[in-house]
Amino acid sequence: MEAYIRESALNVTALAGPYLESLTGLDVEEQRVWVQERQSDILVGIAATTVVAYLVKSLVGYALSFRAPIVGYRHWLEPGWLVGLRFGFDATPMIREGYARFKDGYFKVRRNDDDVLIIPRHHVNDLRNVHETKLSGMDAHMRNMLAEYTFGNMHMMETSDLHRRVIIRKLNPLLGTLVPALKDELDYAVGVLDQLSGPKAWEWTPQGIDDLTVGLVSRISARIFVGPELCRNDEWLYLSVHYTENLGWTRNMLRLFPKITRPVAALCMRSYWGIYRNLAAAQRLLRPIIAARRDGVKNDPAGYQKPNDFLQWMLDDARPDEAHPNDMAHRQLIVAMAAIHTTSMSVSHFIYDLCAHPEYITPLREEIIQTIREDGGVKKTTLNKLRLMDSFLKESQRLNPPLRIVKTPLTLRDGVKIPVGTHIAIASDAVSHDAACLPGGGDPAAFDPFRYARLREDEANKNRYQFATTDEMNLHFGHGLYACPGRFFASIEAKLILMHLLIMCDFKFRDGDTRPANLSFEEACYPDPSFRVLMRRRVIPEKDISDLILGSSGGAL
Repeated sequence: MEAYIRESALNVTALAGPYLESLTGLDVEEQRVWVQERQSDILVGIAATTVVAYLVKSLVGYALSFRAPIVGYRHWLEPGWLVGLRFGFDATPMIREGYARFKDGYFKVRRNDDDVLIIPRHHVNDLRNVHETKLSGMDAHMRNMLAEYTFGNMHMMETSDLHRRVIIRKLNPLLGTLVPALKDELDYAVGVLDQLSGPKAWEWTPQGIDDLTVGLVSRISARIFVGPELCRNDEWLYLSVHYTENLGWTRNMLRLFPKITRPVAALCMRSYWGIYRNLAAAQRLLRPIIAARRDGVKNDPAGYQKPNDFLQWMLDDARPDEAHPNDMAHRQLIVAMAAIHTTSMSVSHFIYDLCAHPEYITPLREEIIQTIREDGGVKKTTLNKLRLMDSFLKESQRLNPPLRIVKTPLTLRDGVKIPVGTHIAIASDAVSHDAACLPGGGDPAAFDPFRYARLREDEANKNRYQFATTDEMNLHFGHGLYACPGRFFASIEAKLILMHLLIMCDFKFRDGDTRPANLSFEEACYPDPSFRVLMRRRVIPEKDISDLILGSSGGAL
């Protein structure tokens, strides 16, 4: 630890050397010597500052906070910081413990950066339409992501919802028209990601599913988000994936530090600097494209044909204060962050669960074949008809609690008053494992991938219980005003990819393997990205299906 802090201090000196030289009169080498001679004092100072900051934070937080029992303590003498540290790796059991003890009441979970108030499930519908001025999903997201370090441009995030508006006004209404472009890009992507090319393609080969799904999702998302100019640009594809990874690492690490120490701690992290390198590169790539599109409209307003993509929709919808090219590029990375990893995790979970329950492969394939034949190809209606796949996705999906921040004092239906600044959440994972909340009944611990398809056989339920729908029992994507607006796009992407993979490939676990345990950090849950399954190309006996879904190229993977 001492060596790490010493190295970090020297890194900061190297990065900020010219600025420090102007303040101290010491050149960079003299600054290095000064740091090395005083490393013990620096260590003591950091430790003392951390302890004092933690004590002050605890006292102030306790005095101003909503009073509720805190779960997760193993002993009443256990320090809060240790409970918060354990929450980082044991969040699900802690939240389920609280739900079991206080199902219809309030309780808190302790994170090192912030306590989160878990409110009873019966308040979901009370809060679903509370206005943003009183209950802010965006503020919660920014606070949860430590946005001042990871997003950087706080003014843009606080004063504009351009990308959300465009998702609601343009992306969602046009989803049906975008399926051909997504399908075209997916056909191209599976050729580029030729993981099973050559003679070995037909043999069982270990495959990292996370690498495969992230690669596919990033490519087809880019076709819609940035259009033809960049969707096949390797640098852009790299940025759209690694921006999220750098941001996630920075956020997770900084959460372990008291707030007062974060400005220095962030400077010591490679991932922190990686965020801003990624952002600068994205701005460099997008500025000339934005300029060319604006020139096209200006120079030939009648004849210029605007691209039908997310970037153009933002350009058309932006207010003057939202129109700077650098901000447009920044928003593109934020949208990619929300889309790529969320969808790829859903697909990875699906494949892991399918390998654990191979008896469902045949009915899923039969549904795909029947639906494609009915529609004469792949259309939006095709994806809507895949009820078994939709149900499998919904059952496979793991929950992250939707966090919100109270912006003004909020009084709930039972008279409870929530103070300003309180981080609130619903125990969505625990709700999904509560037998009383499971539609249709059954064992909530059992994996039953077609449970929702059976429910939709009832005419009254035909539009309910879908992967992308939300209600008070199903909080995968939030609910009400705070539901994820991009969930319908994510559903289409996931189904397109799974349709191709199930027709083209076989999957199974290696001998002795079982469904890998999910990884987690605090309330977030991830499929294990290092896990590999066996995968091979399969002979498609239905020639018409091969032509309809893969085209004349055969869709080499």
